[in-house]
Amino acid sequence: MDIVIVGTGNIAHCFGHLLKIHGHQIIQIVGRNQARAAELGEMLHSPYITDLLDINMEADMYLLAVSDAAYPVLNDELRLGRRMVAHTAGAVPLGAISKISSNTGVIYPLQSIRKEIKNYPPIPIMLEASNDEVMKRLQALAQSIASQIAVTDSHQRLQYHLTAVLVNNFTNHLFARAKAYCEKEHLDFTLLQPIIKETFDRLEKFAPETVQTGPALRQDETTMALHRDLLANDEYLQLVYNVMSDSIFNFHDKAGK
Repeated sequence: MDIVIVGTGNIAHCFGHLLKIHGHQIIQIVGRNQARAAELGEMLHSPYITDLLDINMEADMYLLAVSDAAYPVLNDELRLGRRMVAHTAGAVPLGAISKISSNTGVIYPLQSIRKEIKNYPPIPIMLEASNDEVMKRLQALAQSIASQIAVTDSHQRLQYHLTAVLVNNFTNHLFARAKAYCEKEHLDFTLLQPIIKETFDRLEKFAPETVQTGPALRQDETTMALHRDLLANDEYLQLVYNVMSDSIFNFHDKAGK
């Protein structure tokens, strides 16, 4: 397919790279920041523009890979008639681009993506479309770059986005807080890396609730009190500790009843 990508961030880089190596043509990059648009255009060997009025009107598909806050602006400013347009956001409903075209869709990558990392992990793709013809086009596009594809509505996609925040953004922040604690206390964070790896490796074989361990599960109040004392000077981390400990106990207590 001949594709125009609107946006220059992580998703634009990822989709642009994957689509190009799988035989699609990126015929134009659209970005308000000239330096970023030029960078992505150079990477994909594609021309770039910074003004929506100069957008190429001959593409098979227009992929909108912008920040969530930018969609209302695009919806007001971009007009593509009946041309096929899809956005790439998890928390933005399909209707948010309804003024841009009468043929709209969503192609959302359920993955944590950074443009600096070119060796992309497997990326499940979630699709939604305003009609069957758009869905067929999006399925063909998704099948060329992904092995896991699901059709979801806007509400389901938002729910998946929420759970992705829980399992990725929140866990990564816990790692960051643990690393900061180690640095403050002159501890070696790398000694925790094997247990971090083991925690995620287990999920390939076991349901997470079946392999929970720790003092909160056992209601080991003596150990938890010692931990809280260590966090006496870190209000936020102590709060996280308390909330997570209560959640672990309540979750398993209810499951056992």
